[in-house]
Amino acid sequence: MRTTHLTALGVSAVLLLSACGTGGSAEEEATGAPGEIISAADCADPEAAAEKITGTLKVGWSAPLSGPLAAAVGAVIDGMNARFAVANEAGGVDGVKIEIVAKDDAFNPEKAKANGLELIQKDKVHVLETFGSGQLNAMADDQNEACVPLLFAQASLPEYKDAENFPWTTEYLPEGGVEMKAVVEQLKKKYPDGVEVALAANQTESGQSYAEGFKEAIKGTSITIVKEAPLTDPNAAATTLKESGAKVLVDAGVTTDCLALTQAVGRSGWKPETFVQPANCVDGATLYAPAGDAADGQQVMVWLKDPGNPLYKEDPVVREYLAATEKHGVKAPLNNYTVNGWAIGDLMVDAFTEAAASTDGLSRIGIAKAARTQSHEPSMFIDGVRWTMTVENSLGISGFKPFAWSAEKRIFEEAGDVIDISGS
Repeated sequence: MRTTHLTALGVSAVLLLSACGTGGSAEEEATGAPGEIISAADCADPEAAAEKITGTLKVGWSAPLSGPLAAAVGAVIDGMNARFAVANEAGGVDGVKIEIVAKDDAFNPEKAKANGLELIQKDKVHVLETFGSGQLNAMADDQNEACVPLLFAQASLPEYKDAENFPWTTEYLPEGGVEMKAVVEQLKKKYPDGVEVALAANQTESGQSYAEGFKEAIKGTSITIVKEAPLTDPNAAATTLKESGAKVLVDAGVTTDCLALTQAVGRSGWKPETFVQPANCVDGATLYAPAGDAADGQQVMVWLKDPGNPLYKEDPVVREYLAATEKHGVKAPLNNYTVNGWAIGDLMVDAFTEAAASTDGLSRIGIAKAARTQSHEPSMFIDGVRWTMTVENSLGISGFKPFAWSAEKRIFEEAGDVIDISGS
């Protein structure tokens, strides 16, 4: 039985940035579990949850379509729309076309809750999507009660990875602790005898997730934290952490901290031997280039291909992506947020396809089961990184590839092999 979620959580401003795949009925055989936690009998309207979708499959978005995040989220929706357009051109999913219905929440959780109810009750959407931890927190109870899947939410709250309590909800972004496992593995390779680390930590829930995840990941290693400072004042943090003499600086922050901390460290005259930024800091043009030499060599964990990086110039799936986004009028195909939207759209198309092939068919319950037991490699994921979801482990992204920023070339360059964290 699902419990009602009452915890008040801070709003997260994190946004990170089809090929083949199996899910649905095939994965049900592998886990034998989705039918035990996802049942139409538990829904307010069991018949509606099990009803086959025909004509148009509606994906309802509650998103900040106004305000400072509007451009980034607009790019995500553009990327998703382009991926759906490709699917629709190929005949849709079992003959059903996919359509996005978007409503502005101005990044306000209360508005997102109202949007979610309107999308469910008035617009009769079959699937929901949202951006932000606060927004997901506001919508999750309603959509689980209504048995409308909310898929690949742009959030990383651990409670929603609990398939028993929130069977109709999945998240796209990895938890900070999962990412930090990859960061620590990379540090262990570079410093086999151990190293001292200075930790800059944002005081929001997202920042603390990174910080606590790093602390947990270094247990049993020779990596030690010699100094920690809050990011409430990046200049003060840089000064304090510089005095530690640590070779490594880890930013357990959110997007707004990335450039600010880099510039503060640069002003202090400190050049850490290794400077690790969080994965939400993957936008080179806005978060690295303005810092000049101060950002040179900074490391970030990545799972998506960057279509603007010469590394992928001849990559066939990147070429297909660029051709498709051009054909469908996408304004910023090289934007990481656009790629992010395409990848999420790709995951949705795969889940819809697997549902259509399952015994539940293309229905809300079929989609929920497929998404909860999904194994897929989206075309714009870096080679060697998969999407893996089971009832027992809502991992999602299976690994990360380290990249380092080149201030001279103004691009990210490979800094190691893919680090698989699926078994950790």
